[in-house]
Amino acid sequence: MGLMLRYNLFRDVTAPAVYGMLLNFYAQRGRPLKHAGTDDERIDVHDADNGWVVVELDSGWEWNERRQAQRYVSQHLVCAGLLVFVYDGDYWGYELFNHGVVLDQFTQERSDTPVGFPNKPTQGNAAILAAQLPFLRETDVAPYLTQMHDWSIPADANTKARPEDEYNRFDECAVLDFLRMLGVAVSVENGYVQLASRRYRSLWKTNSG
Repeated sequence: MGLMLRYNLFRDVTAPAVYGMLLNFYAQRGRPLKHAGTDDERIDVHDADNGWVVVELDSGWEWNERRQAQRYVSQHLVCAGLLVFVYDGDYWGYELFNHGVVLDQFTQERSDTPVGFPNKPTQGNAAILAAQLPFLRETDVAPYLTQMHDWSIPADANTKARPEDEYNRFDECAVLDFLRMLGVAVSVENGYVQLASRRYRSLWKTNSG
């Protein structure tokens, strides 16, 4: 099994605020988050670092409710954010949202039914991403938005998106370079992806999904 990763990134907010909104969202659904549980159901809210609060999502691959939760946080905290994911080491993608509204989506594999984004264009738009996150430059974002078709990597495309990157575009851990471009400090230690930001608090879902 390849890398499985799902992060929510929330811009210019605090960890306590994000934590509180997640509690509110699930409580309103009659399934309040717990304060203990198994590792595969744990949701880690990290302290703000370099403008981002990162929420490390549990290992479940249900997509509708978790994305509703991220939009709820974004709407009520009036902030921009991203869902960034890797699907089984095969490809990565993102969903950009602001004030609770989805604005852009990207997946590296464009012919496959996109994980979580059925019937949606998933080529990504560097201009939209840079406009919503104005500390970014469109020219920095665009090199990452290269897609493969029917799992065929375009000729000469599997190179570094930017010279300072660690991985080639279609490497299993290529998403880490995208995260670093956004300003998220992340590394691989002993075979596991690690965030540099300290864990603020953890929560556990009431049921699997």
